Amino acid sequence: MCGYCVERSALDILNKDIRGNLSKDDLGYSLGRYFYLRETPNFISALDRLRRSLAQKKQILFPEVPPIVVLYRGLEVLLQQGFESPLYQQLLKRPLYRDAIVAACSDQQRKAFDLATNGLAIKHLGLLYDAETYFWGERSTQLRVLAQVLPSCRNLIKHYISWWLEGKLQNKNDLSKGSDAEAYHRFDLLSRALYFSVLMVGSCLGGKKMLLAIAQTSPAETPAIEGKDLWLQRVAALKLYDLEGFNSYCKHVTNLRATHYYYINQMRSFSMEQKQFLQDEVRRLPDADSTDDFIRMSSWLREELDGEEK
Repeated sequence: MCGYCVERSALDILNKDIRGNLSKDDLGYSLGRYFYLRETPNFISALDRLRRSLAQKKQILFPEVPPIVVLYRGLEVLLQQGFESPLYQQLLKRPLYRDAIVAACSDQQRKAFDLATNGLAIKHLGLLYDAETYFWGERSTQLRVLAQVLPSCRNLIKHYISWWLEGKLQNKNDLSKGSDAEAYHRFDLLSRALYFSVLMVGSCLGGKKMLLAIAQTSPAETPAIEGKDLWLQRVAALKLYDLEGFNSYCKHVTNLRATHYYYINQMRSFSMEQKQFLQDEVRRLPDADSTDDFIRMSSWLREELDGEEK
């Protein structure tokens, strides 16, 4: 199985979470728990739910779920709310979050990041691999200084687009059949900085071009099963939507995967009128119905519209 094959599972978990009907079975396996923490709009509540669930089974969260996914979402809270915010302070009091920071921010990780990004001019992003950034308010404020970090974010995204998405910096068959474990490991290592960069660029109107480039360019090779690159693609699409608004975003209907629209509907809730507009666009532009192997826009919208009419 690959990232494309299980992406729908991640979105199904998100859908059930939002509708309030997520079951124990959905969280009964490691990948389901991973998707739950990564996708949920209510990260702290999800973390508490998993902690209680696993405690009843006398299991611990790590290594049932990789600590890095907890750090991703904690980083999001830190960036968007600030270190002194009640929400981040609430999160920081949780032992699971503190344990995730320590596990994901070792000296070995920082050295590996520095080696993997040598020559990319992204030195400010090294802060993301230091535990002190998440524990100390003074250190964390450096992540929010746009003048310092934005150039590094842009440089990393440019490299990511060329290297991982377009495959321009890879040998022709580097990643065929997953043979290049080193390249996958490097992507995995950079994913923390890439997520942060997408969030930062997504906070600026000047970032729309980069967000679109990520959103419309699928990975050059097959995504790994957890689909971090597809997740980054969806996050970039969501940030682009937030900057552009519905009408402008719909201009991309023929060159963005239908999955993006499905995901944005989960996160932002299209109105019935907006769904009807999208349906009309798909009928007018047949190519819009063939952007995705896993979701046909026309079928999904028809189900949505029929459901709202009942």
